[in-house]
Amino acid sequence: MAKFSVSAVALAVGAGISSTAAFAPAPVGPASRRTEALQMAAAQSPLAPLTVWGDRIPNILDSQSETKARELEFAPTLRSSDVGLASDDVEGQLAYVREHAVEIKQRMVDHGAVVFREFDLMKEQAGFVKFYEALGMKTCLDPLHSVSARPTVDGDKNSPVYEAVNKESRKNFFIGMHNEFVGTRAPRAAAFVPRRRGGEFLIADGRQIFRDLKPELMEKLYDRDIRYSDMELPFFG
Repeated sequence: MAKFSVSAVALAVGAGISSTAAFAPAPVGPASRRTEALQMAAAQSPLAPLTVWGDRIPNILDSQSETKARELEFAPTLRSSDVGLASDDVEGQLAYVREHAVEIKQRMVDHGAVVFREFDLMKEQAGFVKFYEALGMKTCLDPLHSVSARPTVDGDKNSPVYEAVNKESRKNFFIGMHNEFVGTRAPRAAAFVPRRRGGEFLIADGRQIFRDLKPELMEKLYDRDIRYSDMELPFFG
């Protein structure tokens, strides 16, 4: 698990997704009238691509054993000073990201995430947008777009930059570690940045969670086709 603060930004990608798929929305199948209406309303940003489930694993315990035998590196950190740039050199940072986009995206695919520190470029929304565009990330709407669960930072309903879910109705819930997907739609990659000074954000390596689960529990979950749909735990006073 990695933790980063307001001075950092993280890119995360689903395990096993190729570098091409991680940065381009998947084709969308036949749409219902309701979906077509949403697509028209979201002319600037397409809907999140459809969730792609992998083939069934013949022996889940063998797959877990293979994962245990691998050395897993998660979320390597890239500091502006590591590449000879000052933290406030936003033009130099943007040029670096653009020039090394393929390398950075490959690190995301290989290690699950990349954490950027000392990059003033991403402290403002305009710079954040330039950052992910320089990487070649293809924007899409939040999978929760249709229910307006997350407000956009600038108030534009078609903006691809969202705040966290902070509705009043959710204030007594703890949202645990989860994948960024909702039902049938899932972004292939995402960029996160804490907006407020002193804020922090947690990201976890799904490969390590898979590796560390007790084999008997893993087998029981997989054989019963159990899949969790949400991870919200209520607080009671």
